Amino acid sequence: MNAVILAGGKSSRMGTNKAFLELKGKTFIELQIELLSEMFDEIFISANTPSEYEYLNLPVSKDIYPDKGPLGGIYTSLINSGSFHTFMLACDMPFVEPGLIKHLENLTKEYDVVIPKSEKGLEPLHAFYSKKCIDPIKRELDENNLRIISFLPHVNVKIVELNSLPPSASFKNSIKNLNTRDEYEDVTKK
Repeated sequence: MNAVILAGGKSSRMGTNKAFLELKGKTFIELQIELLSEMFDEIFISANTPSEYEYLNLPVSKDIYPDKGPLGGIYTSLINSGSFHTFMLACDMPFVEPGLIKHLENLTKEYDVVIPKSEKGLEPLHAFYSKKCIDPIKRELDENNLRIISFLPHVNVKIVELNSLPPSASFKNSIKNLNTRDEYEDVTKK
C-alpha cells in the first residue's frame, strides 16, 4: 500500500510552506516521511512545485487539474498510485500516529474511503482512498465542486468516530493540523 503527502496548498494563513516548518530539528514533511516509510511500500508527494522537494528523493506529482485544491491532489495521487488503496496525509499534520493509520488501514478491505471523524468533523486529509474514487472525484472536479467530501455519497465510505475508540488510544494529535503562525508557535514552545 502507498502513502501520499499532500503538499500543494498555498499556506496563505501560515505565510510560508508548512511542509518545511521545523519541529524537533526536522521539517514536518521529513517527520512524516520518516514515519510513513516504516508503514508503506511507497511514499510520494503531491505538490505543484516539485523542485522544492527534490532533496527528499521521492516521486513528486503535479496536479492533473491545477488549482483545484486538495481534491485535485487526491485525484492525481490516486491516478499515480500503484496500490488500490492509498493513504492521503496533509503536510501540516506533524503528529501522525501509526496506531490510527493502522486502525484505518485494517478497514480498507470493505470500503472505498476510510476517514476519521473528530469533534470538528471529517478529517479527509488523514484518510485512505481507493481507486474506485477516481471517477466520482473527476466528475466533481469537472463541475468545479471542490469540497473534498463532495464525492463521498458516490462511494462506499467508513467513517471512524475517534470518540468511539478506546481512551487508551490517544489519536487526537494525529489529526491535528497547524494552519497559523500562532498554532505553530504554541506547538514549538512545548
